[in-house]
Amino acid sequence: MNTSKPDQTIDQLFEQFLDDQEARLSPKTFDKYEGIIHLYRSYLESYWPGHSGKDYEAITQAKGTYCGTFGAEDITSGFSEFLGYFMSRKVIAGNETMKAAGTVVKKLAKWLVEKGYTENDESVRELVGTTARDLPASQKLLDDLDDWLSATGPVKSGKEIEGHFLIQRVGPRQIWLESLISGESEIGPIPVPAHVARACKVGWDVGGVVARTSKGWRLVEVWNIAP
Repeated sequence: MNTSKPDQTIDQLFEQFLDDQEARLSPKTFDKYEGIIHLYRSYLESYWPGHSGKDYEAITQAKGTYCGTFGAEDITSGFSEFLGYFMSRKVIAGNETMKAAGTVVKKLAKWLVEKGYTENDESVRELVGTTARDLPASQKLLDDLDDWLSATGPVKSGKEIEGHFLIQRVGPRQIWLESLISGESEIGPIPVPAHVARACKVGWDVGGVVARTSKGWRLVEVWNIAP
């Protein structure tokens, strides 16, 4: 671990970023920016991306924090996991907040480059852009699936598998899943409405329950979807 103090800590960078945004945004929009930065700070303090458990113990035992210790070189290290995992699995919020998360992180990444705090890394920008786009889309898919399952009623089944699944492939009105827990390499075809199938993307993570019925595999419950 590099123990030298950065020129600007993450906390200080957040403060500068928000000051700049407050000067140009409406109060309503600024509140969204402030809320997303608060969530990102919570993520950084909980997950310590790019640093080991030893770093965490040494710093926290000295009453330090992630955002009060590290600087610009660490502020971008959690962008992907924050958008792709934390927001979809740990935050209960509507699609508007999910869209705001992508917008704010993209703006923060651009601001850091413009201010000279980080280099213009094309791969980081592309990754943030893709994840920011997919996050609200995945949450809309979750809402659509939840509405559809609520309308179709309970499924009578025998074998059920609960956990996380990867979308393996997609058809016009079907999806196939791969269980990350049970070892089932292909679960499907699972019938879904056409608009749901079109919204599904191979590789997305679906948390929920599937069941084998007399008519084949069916979705029983969906808790979250992560890009």
